[in-house]
Amino acid sequence: MDKFYNINYEEQETIVNIDYYKKEVLLYTSRKAAHERIVKKIGKPTKKYYTNKKISGASWIIPFENKKGITSILSRPTLIGNMK
Repeated sequence: MDKFYNINYEEQETIVNIDYYKKEVLLYTSRKAAHERIVKKIGKPTKKYYTNKKISGASWIIPFENKKGITSILSRPTLIGNMK
């Protein structure tokens, strides 16, 4: 697995965009922990973003037909985790 770029905590984000016209869910994250949990749930990202040859973010496109995949990623433990 590629190394993950060390992003400042204040700059880390996870974005979920639901595109009703294209009938797909677009998911982007720059958090390493969220990236690892999402990969376990739905597999490799559609696109990876790199900074200095290290992963700085990833995005997935999940079609509405993949109901199980959408349900598994749209949960608090997957997207946020157990933060203190």
